[in-house]
Amino acid sequence: MSPRKEEVTLKDIAEAVGKSVAAVSRALNNHDDISEETREYIKQVAREMGYAPTNTLGLILPALSPRDSDPYYSELLAGIAGAAAEREFDLLVSSCAPGPAEQWAYLRLINSRRVDGAIVARPRWRDSRIELLFEKKFPFVVIGDTNLTGNFLAVSEEAAAGAELVVEHLANQGHERIALVNTPLDLFFSSEFLVGFQRAMRRANLPVVEDFLTESDFTQRDGYRAGQTLLSKAETPTAIVAADDVVALGVMAAAQDQGLEIGQDLAVTGYGDILLAEYAQPPLTTVHRATYALGQQACRMLIARLLGEKLAQEQVIIKPSLVIRQSSDLALWL
Repeated sequence: MSPRKEEVTLKDIAEAVGKSVAAVSRALNNHDDISEETREYIKQVAREMGYAPTNTLGLILPALSPRDSDPYYSELLAGIAGAAAEREFDLLVSSCAPGPAEQWAYLRLINSRRVDGAIVARPRWRDSRIELLFEKKFPFVVIGDTNLTGNFLAVSEEAAAGAELVVEHLANQGHERIALVNTPLDLFFSSEFLVGFQRAMRRANLPVVEDFLTESDFTQRDGYRAGQTLLSKAETPTAIVAADDVVALGVMAAAQDQGLEIGQDLAVTGYGDILLAEYAQPPLTTVHRATYALGQQACRMLIARLLGEKLAQEQVIIKPSLVIRQSSDLALWL
């Protein structure tokens, strides 16, 4: 049975004419690298099928409780929405907890034909979301580092480089016992962050102590728990690297509850440079991730692909930078 007219997508037309989605998009948008004969043929098929673009992108966020909202997604969403508005595209946002239900959510997104393309954030190891979109030949863009290879759009941040920046900074401050509170290890970001952490420690001739490696989810509560665990050991670290700012704030709270002065008795660093990092007590040393720009760039690339426009790059890296504040050097107060 053929799709109902209001449900026809670029993928349907591509299958009908035996061309790629990109070629169909370029033909419908009158790009001259598609011959006039082919353009007219594709347009005729599109008209007969009742094609009408939705000009809508889909994004499925992980379901979070109100108390565990993640600033990363707020800023990322702002960047995506801003770029979508520039091209008069809409954004369909839904939420679903990771797991089997998430696969169904993506299938519904694809099969509902309400969106022209999808945005995937925080890739995981062998990410089933990306594999599904590949399998269905559905246009998408990935935001974040991934271990999957192939012909797809991606905007990444070099998590390993960010980890190296903070370790080098702490080593230069004279710290030798440096601990890591990583984010969940099913995320490829976390694996890359660990690689960068270990590489920088070896470069500084510092031991990577297994007892000083732990992980946390993206909440201040779990960061507090991880901080308490590290600070209750017989030998405690003099510096704690957290792979997320919210987690770092929890670590700082745990240390302060033990009577430690952050930046003097214990150095703490984060990752992300969220607004709260600058106004923490003391302000948090962190790695600046251009989250708004990541969302903005990813959205622009996906829309360009949907409209058949040529892209200078299909894989873009936005490099992180170090922001030094008082949580790693209390002397900055002076």
